[in-house]
Amino acid sequence: MAEMRAERKTIFDYLSKNKFLIPMYQRNYVWSEDECLQLWEDVCNFFENKKEDEEYFLGCVVVYKENYRQNIIDGQQRTTTLNLLIRALYEKARGQNGIDKLKSDLAACLWDSNALTGQIDFDKVHLKSEVATDFDNQSLENLFKDTLDIKSNIKLSLYEKNFLFFQGKIDELAREKPVEWFDFCLCLLRSCVLLPIECDNRDKALRIFNTLNNRGVTLSPADIFKGLIFEKKNEEEKKIFAREWKELESKIQSSSHLKKENISFLFTQYEHIIRAEYNDVDTAIPSTLDFWTQKHKKNTKGRDVNYAANDDMLSKESTFIFIQKLGDFWCNPYEYLSQDSKKYFALLGIYQNKLWQMVVSMCFYKHHQNKEALQEVLDIILPQVAAYCAIGLLYGKGGASGLLWGFMKANIHIHNNNIQKIFETSKNIPNLVMPSLESFIHFSKKALPRHIRYILALYALMLDSKQELEWNLNGKNYTLMSAEIEHILPRKWLEANYNGWDKKDAQEFLEHIGNKMLLEKKVNIEAGNGYFHRKKESYKNSHFKEAQLLAQNEQKDWAKTDIEKRNRHIYEKFRDLFTRVF
Repeated sequence: MAEMRAERKTIFDYLSKNKFLIPMYQRNYVWSEDECLQLWEDVCNFFENKKEDEEYFLGCVVVYKENYRQNIIDGQQRTTTLNLLIRALYEKARGQNGIDKLKSDLAACLWDSNALTGQIDFDKVHLKSEVATDFDNQSLENLFKDTLDIKSNIKLSLYEKNFLFFQGKIDELAREKPVEWFDFCLCLLRSCVLLPIECDNRDKALRIFNTLNNRGVTLSPADIFKGLIFEKKNEEEKKIFAREWKELESKIQSSSHLKKENISFLFTQYEHIIRAEYNDVDTAIPSTLDFWTQKHKKNTKGRDVNYAANDDMLSKESTFIFIQKLGDFWCNPYEYLSQDSKKYFALLGIYQNKLWQMVVSMCFYKHHQNKEALQEVLDIILPQVAAYCAIGLLYGKGGASGLLWGFMKANIHIHNNNIQKIFETSKNIPNLVMPSLESFIHFSKKALPRHIRYILALYALMLDSKQELEWNLNGKNYTLMSAEIEHILPRKWLEANYNGWDKKDAQEFLEHIGNKMLLEKKVNIEAGNGYFHRKKESYKNSHFKEAQLLAQNEQKDWAKTDIEKRNRHIYEKFRDLFTRVF
């Protein structure tokens, strides 16, 4: 066979005359309803406007044959999605009479059949995936069984979601155009085409794949890292690495702490660690992909800072070993934290960006071989990080650009074992001290609710070290970080004489930090817009320590002086915190 060959094929020929394997080192299936809708609309538009003998081109795929299956190097998203679409078409067609040939053709794209009887063997599916996680793989297998069993009351995989999407579209088409939908099936099978590029071995297929990628094919950094690491290993090492990579992906997918993340996240964290080892605080940061793959590529300041690529770190066994360990940490970080650190970690989880994670990753890097030492270090580091995020908010510098330099400098201090005071002043935050009381009150009046929630949650931790992180109240689970913001003086103005308040004064003091605290949603609803003497009864039911204290207050009214007093008390708590940690 030649090194490669490319021959245009109809969807029917491509799927019915081949069996496919998505190899271990490939990317996950990631197409969502948006991509499926685009495919559906493209084919429908072609079908509705098709001229005689016209064809619709669905792109190229790159494959190589091994063990009687076409290994898909590029094109698995389209191939998989076409399988899901045709499976949905077959399910619609199988209960109808007079279309035996169409049903046979649809089935031939998905399963083997008996050469003599033509009976479908539902156990012999044309599409297999080694890259899918165990959960996804089981759902993919279930979709190609004779009898479908999709339980809508449990978590669905992307395979199942997209299959159900196509079922809905097919039902709609069959309902609106009961005759034409048969022609739609034939159009998809006979008039939509692909260009498979078939190579005679994996390495050549990967080279073509990388060429296509360099010309703009969209892949995540993790996909590329996986391919680059994979191709450097021998056959036995490839099997082990592919299995370990898949296991790590499964852990990340099932982790409640790494929502919407993939393995790229771990390489990004490692990038920050490596940069700290080089004492690099240049805010012109290379992308994670460039940092690991592009040797001697200058950044925007003309510096060669792609340290991982320059040192060929992707090819070093120690790199992926640490990535796995770091993944274990981030998939279940609470296993490594003390009770106090869990509270600060949860607090940081509601911050407006995730830059703080780089500091935690550096702590893990330095002390992952000693869990007790790591716990002790995080007990010291996490309150400092929480305070630095807070001071960033108070100075209007809480975004990524405002805090990045400080976090990079903190990583260098941690790397050098200077952990007592890890933050320094910077251009963005020239003074690590509490701003004036007037500025603090102005912040509290204008800040976004998510910023106020962060400040109040940190205040709750400072107010009482015994403040619970999570609890159950009347059969419902609550957490410190999911609380709602309660206005002690109600936001809704009631036309009544309330201890000298008038509407103008109420509007002025309403948004002061001294008039805000955290409450469980249920308790907040119970408190409603009542005045203080009525709200106190609801506060008794709260697990927030401050609400419990206010419930014991003998005052009937909540006055301006109370808000001003609480303004100052919260202010002093933060001032003392900043003095202590910076």
